Amino acid sequence: MIGIPCLAGFYLVRRGEGGFRPVGIGVAGFILSQVGHIPFNSFLLLPGLERVGIDLAAQAGGDLVILGISVGLSAGLFEELTRYLVFRFWLRGDLATSTPWKYGIGHGGVEAVLTGLLALYALIQVLALSGEGVLAGFPGDQVELIRSQVDAYWAVPWQQSLLGAWERISALLFHLGASVFVYKSAREKNLLWLLVAILGHTVLNAFAVIAAAKMDFLLLEGLLFAFAAAWIAWAWFVHPQGEEEGVLSPPPPPDIKLSAPFVTSEDLEESRYD
Repeated sequence: MIGIPCLAGFYLVRRGEGGFRPVGIGVAGFILSQVGHIPFNSFLLLPGLERVGIDLAAQAGGDLVILGISVGLSAGLFEELTRYLVFRFWLRGDLATSTPWKYGIGHGGVEAVLTGLLALYALIQVLALSGEGVLAGFPGDQVELIRSQVDAYWAVPWQQSLLGAWERISALLFHLGASVFVYKSAREKNLLWLLVAILGHTVLNAFAVIAAAKMDFLLLEGLLFAFAAAWIAWAWFVHPQGEEEGVLSPPPPPDIKLSAPFVTSEDLEESRYD
């Protein structure tokens, strides 16, 4: 979760133009989107769904579908509109073809890194609690609960523990593709590509929420990866090529025609200095 986005970011910075700046702005863009997204979900969206009778703990049925679509659309609107505003104003003059890819690495990569740090923190806690004599400092009624949680942590097969990293790879591929679509929308002033990014984000998140309740995790992650792979392939096919016409290209040289007057022998004779 931490290594892949960092390596991909350094690779793009070395190969593309503009240095690290678009990656850093991508990190800032993700954080800015969550400043509005998280409070909106916590204080408006989820309480609003509860008020209209939606069961937020539903594992099937219409309530689960409505919940999945709602949270998916919320994520799509906040993240893609933030992405669009960044490309429209903050990165307005950056026309390098690597810009959307770098921004996508920053936007999706920081999410993967933060998730990876949480997983690392959980591992450190389990290792600390597994130490000899550590549990002696806890009340007796908590010792058995802690032991059962530690045992459950180590009981997870190592293959299944890697599903989180696989999911982050799928999410990173999606963010790369979405960044290309939104960059294309801002550059060409065509809101259709922004709508494509919002709908794609909504579908991906809604499917993950709805399918997670019933579908095998391995199959779910496989389908999410297939969606993300097709998404980034589409983005690669339509991504803008070269610099924007007429912005960075120098103007053509003026069409200057030089001509010399015809000089006769009499003219030469008259111009001779005596």
